[in-house]
Amino acid sequence: MAWFVHLTPEKNSARVRRSGLSPVSRSRSDDPRPGLFCTPLLADYTLTYQWSREIKRWKSPRLVGVHFRIPDDTAVTVGYYGDAPQEVTAAQAVARFLSLSPEEMRGYEVFLPRGVDAKEIRRIRSLQRPIGWRYRPNAHGYKPCPCPACMNAGEYRISQIRDKSSYYDRSHIRPRQEVLEKLRIAQDSTEIIDLLDELQGRGQADAFRIAHLADHPDPAVREALAYALCGFNKKVAAELLEKLRSDPVKDVREAAGADEDDAV
Repeated sequence: MAWFVHLTPEKNSARVRRSGLSPVSRSRSDDPRPGLFCTPLLADYTLTYQWSREIKRWKSPRLVGVHFRIPDDTAVTVGYYGDAPQEVTAAQAVARFLSLSPEEMRGYEVFLPRGVDAKEIRRIRSLQRPIGWRYRPNAHGYKPCPCPACMNAGEYRISQIRDKSSYYDRSHIRPRQEVLEKLRIAQDSTEIIDLLDELQGRGQADAFRIAHLADHPDPAVREALAYALCGFNKKVAAELLEKLRSDPVKDVREAAGADEDDAV
């Protein structure tokens, strides 16, 4: 019998003890069956629970390790996160882990393409302090990526990390009022489009100050206006967007409907 550990929020403990672990994840292979990610129960505590620190970034702050046993010949997949996993038996997956060095073992995972019955669970262990790597295995010494896909709002030291990153360098962005004032008097289409690009995603509430651009003779300006309005207050920008959706130019109409497509 092979031993494995699955990490789950502590609030699920009673349900797991009563009903087992439900198959709630999808494999990184082409197998459509839902299942569970897990790690072999190893002699090394840190490597056994290596995923807990990363999972804590987007799960409950308190985690538990669910220890369970399955037959050695149970079909599973094993591999490094992000790589195509290999189909093996549970016993072979454990052997694969044991054949790796501690550095190579970081980021490895096993996927069980089914749930775990309550009778297969042997222990539920509370993890007082998550351990392991964060962001990616062996990430220590590398600057974390501050983009929204890698770091969510509220994460540890995210403000300091983003302040030091050129990705979030906003020192070159002019104040909103300055941009709106320049749009009021700008005549050149290229300048107007550049100014409208500066307004995208900045949460404006005074769309009336650029309403005159909806009648601009250059369709490229009207298209840029439609994209810029997607960052404005929806109620305030609704009338202008509705007008642009009936524009004779297809590109302008499609740009004006972009916010509706994103909301679906």
